Amino acid sequence: MPAQRVSINVESQELDGVLHLAEGAEALGGAAVLHGFGGHPDQPHIVATSEALANAGVAALRFAYRDHDPPRMTLASALADTAGAIRVLKAHPAMPERLAVIGFSFGGAVAALVAGRDSRIRAAVLAAAPAGFGGDPKLKPIAEVTRTRARVLLIWGSRDTQVPLVDAERYAAVLSQARVTHKLVVIDGGDHDFAPAASRANMAAAVADWVRESFSSG
Repeated sequence: MPAQRVSINVESQELDGVLHLAEGAEALGGAAVLHGFGGHPDQPHIVATSEALANAGVAALRFAYRDHDPPRMTLASALADTAGAIRVLKAHPAMPERLAVIGFSFGGAVAALVAGRDSRIRAAVLAAAPAGFGGDPKLKPIAEVTRTRARVLLIWGSRDTQVPLVDAERYAAVLSQARVTHKLVVIDGGDHDFAPAASRANMAAAVADWVRESFSSG
């Protein structure tokens, strides 16, 4: 499947990214795929999700936050990095006006903030996303995501011991109250990073289906 190395310009820095393109046809839209705190864009669950999106006709951009190794990124810096990634997607000549954001763990909290602040986002996926993350008290993912216009998928592994399912239920409760279209999916056997391979594949397929359906419905 075609993939391009891209540079993401953010605050006088260049971040490295990989853009997975939909093969053989114009993309339905584009998605930024966000890794977790201390993670990186080459982790198996990040790559699998990006490839599944491309197979479903959605271009997927995975990239490393600044200061991701050792992990020093904050929600604020990750928001800026993600905004840069979305600019790359928007500027791509084969990309229509459909955008999604998919985040894992810390990246899920970032995705919640992005979805709440950017009205262009049509689909958001919060995968094992903590309902809160330390640092700036003004950045509250669980509150801000209620303002989204996107369809929101909450997806957790049944064996996740790092971010409990109660966080997913907290997100679901506030989204229901705000009348935001959403769904909670629990991947049987998956851990925090959706290992082993069978669980990871099920997760990636569910994410790709959600984004494709969200783009097709609007």
